[in-house]
Amino acid sequence: MKIFCFTLKSILISFMIFYLGTVTAADAKNDNAPKLEYFGSLTYRDIGEVKNFSRNFVANLGSGTLTLANGDIGKVSAPCADFGNAQKELWLDLDVRCTFTMDDGSLLYIFYGGKMIMDDKAMKLMDEGKPWKPKSGIDYWINAPLIRTSSQKYDYMNYIQLIGKGVMADLSAGYVTYNLYKVLYSK
Repeated sequence: MKIFCFTLKSILISFMIFYLGTVTAADAKNDNAPKLEYFGSLTYRDIGEVKNFSRNFVANLGSGTLTLANGDIGKVSAPCADFGNAQKELWLDLDVRCTFTMDDGSLLYIFYGGKMIMDDKAMKLMDEGKPWKPKSGIDYWINAPLIRTSSQKYDYMNYIQLIGKGVMADLSAGYVTYNLYKVLYSK
């Protein structure tokens, strides 16, 4: 019986070592994790006031700018709103859907989900009328935008995934800013 238990334990330990060695996400020898490339920035201004919501809300995003890394600029055109959901205190699920008109008249439809989690300084900063930034009002603020367009110039955007990182939120002034990064697929 002791030999059977010893053999079973040995097999189990060997299996676990083999399994853990093949499924680790951070393998320094084989770095296949996607890389990020700066894509541009996204700023919303004139954010409509959200009143009397208990969980779900709609915030009109009145104006804003999409500035691409190559210098191309787009402006918010209607419709543009955040159809958010308050998960719990100081934690929002974002559901943003916006249309942007680029300088050449091309239309881009941007939509994304994301999370905004405020830290313990957020309410104090809001009461003082000060903006939120990472580690000063914002604990976590990430989104995953997709872009759809029929423009030939911007057609490549139909085939990429973006990641947005929140940079600043000033709710008293009614604006937010993200940096956008293109996810690079490594083969």
